[in-house]
Amino acid sequence: MLKILFVLFFALSPVLHAQQSADIVGNWSGSITVNGQELGIEFVFNYNQGEFDGTIDIPQQAAYNLPVEFTYVEADSMVFQFQTGTGAAVFMGRLNESNDEISGLFEQLGTRFPFSIIRQNQVSVSQSDSSGTNLVIPTESGQRSGTLLQGDSQKPIVILITGSGSQDRDENVAGFRVFGELSEALLDSGYSSFRYDDIGVGESTGVEDATLQDLADDLKDIIEYLASNHVETFNDIVLLGHSQGGGVAALAASGNELVDGIIFMAAPFFGGDEIINQQIRAISEAQNVSESVVEQNLEYQARIYEVVRNNGDWAEVEEDLYERLEEQMNMLSEQQRESLGDMDAFIRSQVSRQLAAAKTDWFRSFIELDPAEVVKTLQIPLLAIFGEKDMQVINEPNREAADSLAENSEIDLNTVTIPEANHLFQQANTGMPGEYGMLEKRFAEGFLGAILEWLSGL
Repeated sequence: MLKILFVLFFALSPVLHAQQSADIVGNWSGSITVNGQELGIEFVFNYNQGEFDGTIDIPQQAAYNLPVEFTYVEADSMVFQFQTGTGAAVFMGRLNESNDEISGLFEQLGTRFPFSIIRQNQVSVSQSDSSGTNLVIPTESGQRSGTLLQGDSQKPIVILITGSGSQDRDENVAGFRVFGELSEALLDSGYSSFRYDDIGVGESTGVEDATLQDLADDLKDIIEYLASNHVETFNDIVLLGHSQGGGVAALAASGNELVDGIIFMAAPFFGGDEIINQQIRAISEAQNVSESVVEQNLEYQARIYEVVRNNGDWAEVEEDLYERLEEQMNMLSEQQRESLGDMDAFIRSQVSRQLAAAKTDWFRSFIELDPAEVVKTLQIPLLAIFGEKDMQVINEPNREAADSLAENSEIDLNTVTIPEANHLFQQANTGMPGEYGMLEKRFAEGFLGAILEWLSGL
């Protein structure tokens, strides 16, 4: 999935500490003690691309997969929350020395109650999935672990490439196994597939701060391995790249005679800087953010792009961000500020978090790559499929760019928009990422049909 980046000043973003991810990530269950009675709660906490998030289930209230946002993580302390009809419900907790219990206070509508949750033993979906063949493929940067599903040998194999962030082979987002479900649907129609864990997930290893070209080089090794060792499983190779994965697929396919087609699944057709700007405009409009704040954010983004491209000095940008966040902090209630502890330390950690991704080699490659320039060199069948309500890769400008590319070049590119679909191709209400976990864990009508129809025409 393509992560929403640098939408500053709308809300506080999580403070990130990578060394704590293993201590928090996983399944937790417990209860809140409300007026002497226990209310059962269950959490799933994730850590992707340097950010914590998760979901909460409250079975007694028939509430499931509600998105959880972390607003503070420091040492063994944390603050996380979920939205209710009456505002945020906030958990202020501390992890014990054994890393198996989080306890503290739960606050809603000004009233506080004790809570405690215990880590649950868990086997990941990918590891527990008995179907398919697990492969560990050597690559230029290390190795990739994944699942091969074998279908009709007279049909293509589809290699699935995830978007940004540390995704497992199922591309599990807010409880929706995007690639897990997609690969199973492909198998039902006779198509083989290979989906694999990102670097640092499962048995996959490699360069931690990988550029898009690094990821494409690893993908080339995967393609060559499958073509050399499992050629009896398929007759052609098709790449399917979700979001950022579309650009990776295009780079890997350029000049590669082993690739016979690409499916761009909600993939951008602009450089990363323009994609971020499109996100800011779309989300700002949905949240009724004033035009002056939007312009302020876009101006700030432009400064970040300039520093990245010119390998410039971050000091001025960091100080400006500190002052802006401090202004936001001063608008909070006294109780909210107290819950954050040392305000200066909190803001400094926020500044570090907000700018961490921008200081990576990955981000530089993300804003410097022009996907359209790569795509127009491809002499293979291409399908670009978009979600009408996608708030991460905005449908209209990206589809128009894809259509224009098809009309003004000699490439074989078809485009499809799935009505009402979000970035994960669920049937959506707003398309905002915050509702992913609240929607049905199934694809919107027309999505699978569009892919299968295109594949059948190869």
